[in-house]
Order: sequence, then C-alpha cells, then structure tokens
Amino acid sequence: MTVKSNMVERWASLGIVAVTLLSRIPFRAQMPYGLDSIQFVLATNRYDVRLHQPHPPGYFLFVMMGRLLQTLLPDPNLSFILLSMISSTLAVWLVFCLARQMSGTRSAVTSMVLMATSPVVWFHGEVALSNAADCFFVCLLALLCWRAVNRDYTNIYLSALVLGLAGGIRQNTLLFMAPLWFLSIRKAGLRRCVLSFAILSLAVVSWYVPMAVLSGGVGAYQSALRDHWLNSNWHGFTAKWMPFNFLCVAYFMLLGTGPGFLFLALGALFYLEKVKLVNLLSQLEFQFFVAWLLPSLGFFLLVYSHPIQTGHSLVYLPALFILLPWSITLCWERIIPLFRPGKVRLAVSKVEDLSHNCLGRPPGFPVLEVFVFVLAVCNLSVFLGMSTAVSHAAIRKYESQVMEMEAQVRSHWSSQQVILINYDFMFIGFRDFMFHLPEYHTYQPRLYSLAGKNLLFAGFLGETQLVEEIEVPADVKWFVLNASEFAKNPGLIEGIRLEDFSQDSFFTSPSGLRLFRGAIQSLPKFFPRIHIRLR
Repeated sequence: MTVKSNMVERWASLGIVAVTLLSRIPFRAQMPYGLDSIQFVLATNRYDVRLHQPHPPGYFLFVMMGRLLQTLLPDPNLSFILLSMISSTLAVWLVFCLARQMSGTRSAVTSMVLMATSPVVWFHGEVALSNAADCFFVCLLALLCWRAVNRDYTNIYLSALVLGLAGGIRQNTLLFMAPLWFLSIRKAGLRRCVLSFAILSLAVVSWYVPMAVLSGGVGAYQSALRDHWLNSNWHGFTAKWMPFNFLCVAYFMLLGTGPGFLFLALGALFYLEKVKLVNLLSQLEFQFFVAWLLPSLGFFLLVYSHPIQTGHSLVYLPALFILLPWSITLCWERIIPLFRPGKVRLAVSKVEDLSHNCLGRPPGFPVLEVFVFVLAVCNLSVFLGMSTAVSHAAIRKYESQVMEMEAQVRSHWSSQQVILINYDFMFIGFRDFMFHLPEYHTYQPRLYSLAGKNLLFAGFLGETQLVEEIEVPADVKWFVLNASEFAKNPGLIEGIRLEDFSQDSFFTSPSGLRLFRGAIQSLPKFFPRIHIRLR
C-alpha cells in the first residue's frame, strides 16, 4: 500500500472520529435521563451506595470522573454527558484500531462507520449514563489483549491497569472481561503474570476502598450490594426468565446493528458449516471472540436482562461491529452463487479460504461499501427518525414529560398541600419527583431490605433518606402518584383499581402523562404494608 493511500485512510478515519463527536452535540440530553442518571448526579454531592447515590454496585470511578469535570462545568449532568460524548467517540476510534490490526483498513473503516452510527452507541453518547465510558474501557482492553494474544507483551501491565479501572466504572465489566484478559496473558511467563495480577489488584483496591468508606465501611457496602441484588435483580436460575432474557439480548443486538444482525447470524451459520470444530477451537481469533463475548452474553441470557437497559449491550456490541465486515463478505460469497451458478466453484473456494482465517481481509468485491452505506442509513433512520428506546425522540419525549410533570404538580398543589408517592420507575418515578420537585416531600412506598431492616426511600430538598415510615405533615391533604405507570403495574397498589376513580382524580399532560390525586386519608388503603402516620 502506498504512502498516499495510508495518508488518505488516516485522514478519512480521523474525519469519521470528528464527525462522530460533532454529531453528539446537537442531540445531547438537557437534563439527567431517568433513574440511574439522576442518581449519578446526586452522587456528585453525596456519594453513598446505601442511599442509591448511585445505586449498587457503585460505579465509583465514573462518578468521580464526573465530579472532576464538574470543576470545569457547573452542571453535573453536562459533566457526565461530556464524558459520554468523549468516551463513545474514543471507543469508535479504538474499534477501528483493533479491527485494522485484525483484518486490515477496509474492514476497520466499515466497523468504524457502523459503530459510529449505531443507535445504541449514539444514544449513550448523549446521556449521563456510565455505559459509554464502560464501552471505552472495554474497547481499550480488547485492543491491548489482542496485542498480548499475538505475543506482544509491551502493554501487558497497562492491560491489567485498564481491567482494574474498568471495574471502577462498572463492576460487572471486571468479571465479564477477565476471561479475555486471562487468555491474553496465559503465555506471558510467570513473572509477568504475577506482576500483572499485582497491578490489577492495586487498581481494584484504589477504587474499592474509598467507595466502601464513603458507603459506611466494607460491611455496610457489601450488605447494600447484596440486598440490592436480592431486592431488584436476582430471579434465580429458572427457565421462566430465559426466553425473556433471550428476547432482550436479541432486541439489543437488533437495535445496535440494525439489519447487520441478519448478516451476523447468517455469517455465523455459514462459517460453522465450513469449519471443523477442531480447527475452530485452535483459531486465535475464535478463542479471542469467545472469551470476549461468552461471559457477558451468558450472564444476560441466563441470569438477568432488562428491556430498558440497552447500555448493557455495549460490553459485547463492539466485538460484533468488528465481525460485521467479515459476516457481510461471507454472506455475499455464499448467497450470490445461488443466483449465478457459473461462479459456484470460485465462491466456494473463497469461503474455504476464509475458513482458515476467521478475520481474513475481505475479497475485493465492490459492493461492500454499498452494504455499509445501507446499514448506516438504517442506523441514522432509527436514531433520528424513529421513536425507539435508543432514539433522539426518546430523549426529547422524556424531557417533555418531566417538564409537564413539574408544571402539573406546581400549578395544582403547593408543597404544603401534597406529598408525592412513586416507585423507582426508570422514567417519571420516585427519583424524578424528588430531583425535579425538591421542595415536595417524596416517598417510595416499597419496603427495601437493608442490613436486616425494612426501610423506605424518602426525599426532600435534594436529600435522600431511608426511613421506617411515611410521616405525613399536618397540612397535607393529598397524595399524587404517576397513574400511567401504576396502571401498567396494578399489583403495586393492593386491592384498589385506579380506573374505579372519577376523572376528577386524574390530571393528564399534553403528551399523555397521567397523574392521580388521592385524599391523604386513603393512602393507607393503597399501600397497606407500609406504616403511614397521619397527623
């Protein structure tokens, strides 16, 4: 390849990086986006995992990075969003670097374009959530591990540090990416391995200790972590949840890769058809991607998935973007002969050549760029033109509902007349009420087990509290809750149907958000398991 070609490719890739960063600016969220985002913002003022500031397992380094940026930007939400913008852009660049080392510049540019335009990646570059920063560390670690797998141990100690710090962004990443790291250092020699483990341990200790101290000590932190897992996430290993988890993961892959999901599925089938299992297991690329993908996908398929938490997919999506150009190539070589019988033998020969190298350079067929263009246009259509969980419209709809919720409450009731009741819904829930209406007393009427006690979350003037009962001030006449969410989950209110109340009890915003107002004396009937003290 000529020097001129190298320069063109370098400037083209830098141009894609610049466009990626610039594309995030116009669509960024103007306020904390939902439950987790609000808790990150609250944690910049007071970090305590027990108070879900933020929620367990803690995301310590992510919060501290946001707090550091807050010294330059007075708005903590903007600090986290800037971190997401930069992280998502750098993750795109790292995928390009990794794909180029694996299969050449042409495939790398393809992977880069598809990741830059992916609705999931784009969305998480616009909001104050930890997933984009996590994606950056995942991609950086994968690049370092690939070099180590190929016996380049120059950065082996850096990979240990990156893995340790990744755990401080999202603790689950430490577990998901550990097998890939073990694969990369397994032949590095005893001395290198021992020193790498020491660096990894020190990196973990560097964020775990202050995180535990700020949360009341190691015992209190571990108790909060265990209780949150049992209260919110753990369903047990049951067949009941596996189909649901499978649909969530498939949905995330479809959102992330668009029609590319079909190429990935068919490409995997075509590849397995041609390669013997013995040869497959011996391939370095196959081992690398199995170690990267299997732990996280195994967890999300067998243990826990949530249809709203699309950012979980950013642990494994970068690997799929690297595999997409190869999948497109293989599908093309397998399907086209069905329509052009005269070239069957040539196509089969090319497929067999590919079977010897999982990520060989794609053959020089001119339609690869056409496929990339079509997939990129599909991605743009989803983020800019559709109303999905990872679209520009989803951000603006949420912000509109928050502003309408604020206006409805403040225009109808003073903070002395009403208390706000809500669960920890992802959107327009307890945290939204507490954060955006801080002058109102807000309660979450669900018992939360913590260190052997059954407590309730409460909020007032931006401060989170754990209380044993709802204590209603003397002047309060009403309680207000999010009727839209409670109507979807009627079991949250025991023995009462909101539909049985007159329309005078409901207040509907222009976007369709419904609030319910009830007399404070009837609050114990709605939540009989909660101790409510009326004055």
